[in-house]
Amino acid sequence: MLVVAGGSLLILPADRRARPQYFRIESGQSFGQVEAHLAKVGLVTLKGPLRIWARVTGRDRQVHPGTYELSAAQTPLEILRTLVAGEAIVRRVTIPEGFTQQAILARLAEELAFSVGPLLQAVGDTAWVRSLGIPGPPLEGYLFPETYLFDPSLTPREVLAEMVRVCLGHLSGERRVRAAELGLTDHALLTLASIIELEAADPAERRRISAIYRNRLERGLLLQADPTVAYAAGRIGQRLTARDLEVASPYNTYLHPGLPPGPICSPGLGSIDAALWPLEDCQEFYFVARGDGTHLFSKTLEEHNRARMEVERAQGGSALGARRSSR
Repeated sequence: MLVVAGGSLLILPADRRARPQYFRIESGQSFGQVEAHLAKVGLVTLKGPLRIWARVTGRDRQVHPGTYELSAAQTPLEILRTLVAGEAIVRRVTIPEGFTQQAILARLAEELAFSVGPLLQAVGDTAWVRSLGIPGPPLEGYLFPETYLFDPSLTPREVLAEMVRVCLGHLSGERRVRAAELGLTDHALLTLASIIELEAADPAERRRISAIYRNRLERGLLLQADPTVAYAAGRIGQRLTARDLEVASPYNTYLHPGLPPGPICSPGLGSIDAALWPLEDCQEFYFVARGDGTHLFSKTLEEHNRARMEVERAQGGSALGARRSSR
């Protein structure tokens, strides 16, 4: 009778009307610990029968760690099958290249059902950010653009830390060696790559634009990079005005020499590699946007001003092509 009673507990749900709940199995947990937790949260009626069955069938060693969506409306055997199959749930989140920290936090809040408050608190926590091995806050540029599969049990800080870990992982090996050859820290590399990311709509132009920025930096010329002004003015992706070029910000590379204080978006590997391997033997110092995502490139200011006039005629007005034209 005891065997029959125990067996019946394996095919009867603990509560047919129960709603699903998250259930987390940590790596290294024994099945006895898993069953005890199942019983504690009401997913199975009592401890013992499921553990015995799992041991007899050898499934007690086949359970996978992760977060599962389980319900007491499932039978214990159905729950065991889910755990053995490793059907843990994840949340897929895609962060596009060129997203700013603000846009990334909004995406994480939407896709992972986070409150924005804890995310903002995390990126503004100087001690915590620096514990990740970066000089922030903020985390601008270090939240790597990627498609992530996040465990829904992760906290906002755990999610952000994982994105930073992925970013720093890409800056190792050959890239780190090359950055050292160019005299670039991780921070400077990501800063330059982020400007390239927002400037080069056509991936084929990335290394050429990178070379021009490097030429200007080595010559001591202002970068005059519109994306840095757009970032300073809070107008990423918008058309700039001449007034925007005067915004008082250390990120305004029309006013301040060298690179800005930090990245202005999260660059992808294409832009990072362009920053590390600019086009060789490039003698150009200027470029102006055609308006179709590509640019006209020039070696001299005289050539550049002619290119600007050509673009303005084609566009039927005055393009804000003043960039990289005054010096």
